Amino acid sequence: MNPAASILVQMVRDTGRAIASEWDIFLLARQLFLERGYRGTPIPPRNRHLSARRARKLLSEATWDPTYALGGQPPSDRLIRDKDFQSLLYTVCDGDAAQVMLDADPFCYLSHASALAVHRLAPETSKLQVSTPERGLWSAQARAEMTAALGFELEDADEDDLPFSLTRPQPHAQIRGMTVHRHETRTPLSRDQLGPGPIRVTPIGVSFRDTLAAPGWCGGMPAMVELWRTHATSHRDAIIEAIAASDEKIVRVRAGYLLQEMLGIEDPRIDAWVSDAQRGGSRKLDPSAPYAPRFSARWMLSINVDDAALPATTLG
Repeated sequence: MNPAASILVQMVRDTGRAIASEWDIFLLARQLFLERGYRGTPIPPRNRHLSARRARKLLSEATWDPTYALGGQPPSDRLIRDKDFQSLLYTVCDGDAAQVMLDADPFCYLSHASALAVHRLAPETSKLQVSTPERGLWSAQARAEMTAALGFELEDADEDDLPFSLTRPQPHAQIRGMTVHRHETRTPLSRDQLGPGPIRVTPIGVSFRDTLAAPGWCGGMPAMVELWRTHATSHRDAIIEAIAASDEKIVRVRAGYLLQEMLGIEDPRIDAWVSDAQRGGSRKLDPSAPYAPRFSARWMLSINVDDAALPATTLG
């Protein structure tokens, strides 16, 4: 193996990532050639300019794809193609399904039931829930990311500048033995909104909001009612701010009912949501359950969750 390829493999492993794409490896190769070495180990003088041809050859030497191999054990000094993805990604080190997905998709984040587990609001589940920008938005963010990394506009790049691109990962149905549900959204959270923590996850207020927008992805509305009953008061300001920013009226109506009528929280910001209530509509607390004759007159909402402690009026 070319000494530069050996150094590149070490650079990738030193990132601590669970998985790396061709784009990730290419960026490290650019760094290696710019600095002419890594941690005191220089690259041979014959490794001059990182042309597209040299970059492809370097990546080929640093990686191993079992689907093209003729049998035998994969070499330990190379990065092995990851079996859990249809797209080209390479295993770097051990990692659970969450770490692998977050490393594979730079714009995705844990959401719904997985976010609730991270915030210790609900137990771990057997399925991983992540949200990612819809395809058009994903591509736009990828272009911005590549432009920032290269330091110039992609339109100004020639083949030697851009032999590899940041592409959307294509995971199989299971990652590291765990079923993954990837939700595409037209309103993804930015990295600033996700916060500075070590793991990308919806903030706690947004996590509460998502329990009302998509309760089926969080454990079902009956369980979410109990979650709100137990934990919402402790996070009231974060919840109110996230709910107020929602584009969905039904989310504000459900939240208004739970905060005011179930928990007895009074706040002028909640009062403002009453205008979203819709008389004569098909509004239900649980979108997956049939209508019930119990309702909230204030929030014009059918209280169709089998929970006798929920305040409601029964139609005569």
